[in-house]
Amino acid sequence: MKSLKYILLIFIFSCSNILYNHNDAMSMLVSKDLVLERFGTPTDIIEGIEYDEYYYDFGVFTERLNYFSKQISTVSKSDSLYSVADNELPTQYRIKTTKKYIKFHIVGEKVIYWESQAVNFPVKKE
Repeated sequence: MKSLKYILLIFIFSCSNILYNHNDAMSMLVSKDLVLERFGTPTDIIEGIEYDEYYYDFGVFTERLNYFSKQISTVSKSDSLYSVADNELPTQYRIKTTKKYIKFHIVGEKVIYWESQAVNFPVKKE
C-alpha cells in the first residue's frame, strides 16, 4: 500500500509545472542569445573594455509609506468645544521611488554577471 502512495506522489509531481524563482530563472540566462530571446532589445547597451552592459529599464515603482514621528503624540487633551477630527494632524507619510531594471554584463556571447532591482520574473518549466 505504501508503494502505491509513493508511485502516486511521483506521478503527481512529474505532471506538474515546476516554477523557477527569479534568481534561478535569471541564472539560467547564460548567453547573450538567451537574454535577447527572453527580454528583446535592451534599453541601452554600454560597450566597455572588459564587458558590454545590456540594460533593461522597466520604469519606476512608487509607493507611499506611512511615516511615524515620535514628536506626534497619540494622546492629546481634548477640548469639549471641538470634535476629535478638528484636533487631528494630517496623516504623515513619505513617497519611496525605486528604479526597476535588469542589467547583464556580457563578454563575447557569455553572461558573466546579472543584477536586478524591483522586478520579479519567475519561469515555469516547460
